[in-house]
Amino acid sequence: MEVIRIRSGKDSFFPAFWEIYEQAFPLCERRDLGEQVRVLGDEAYALEAWTGDGGVIGFIGWWDCGDLRYVEHYAIHPSCRSHGYGSRFLKEWISQSALPVLLEIEPVTDGLTLGRQRFYHKSGFVDNTVRHLQPPYHEGDAPLELWLMSYPDTVPADAYERFYSKLKMEIMPQF
Repeated sequence: MEVIRIRSGKDSFFPAFWEIYEQAFPLCERRDLGEQVRVLGDEAYALEAWTGDGGVIGFIGWWDCGDLRYVEHYAIHPSCRSHGYGSRFLKEWISQSALPVLLEIEPVTDGLTLGRQRFYHKSGFVDNTVRHLQPPYHEGDAPLELWLMSYPDTVPADAYERFYSKLKMEIMPQF
């Protein structure tokens, strides 16, 4: 397996990434195609894909926020789930930096969302108690209440405030 960085919408692995992305995230939790291509040019953003047998096994889209790394999107191809790829890739990615990691999950309301929370707990993430509203990805949508998880510890209030300011001003599209 190889880790590659997708740097443009013309990258040969972009269509496979996009297919996984659209399947893994509801519209309210993802960018449209033009916006995703635009953020690929932002130096603070990285889209890394794990490849094997000529295809994309999974990807992580993340932001360098200075004092932490924010995982905006993380997904494994449906045919590769439950084979240990998700844990392995996440562990390898975390090991590349000493910076804390922050990510969002949907509130736990059913077996699927509970499974997602448990996956991150097994990977060393902890729950944060701050109320978090993700700005909308699309004009006319409301902010989305999500739960925050972080690695290896909870994120201090001042670090969260810096992150949230960056999220609203730089990471998420503004309407």
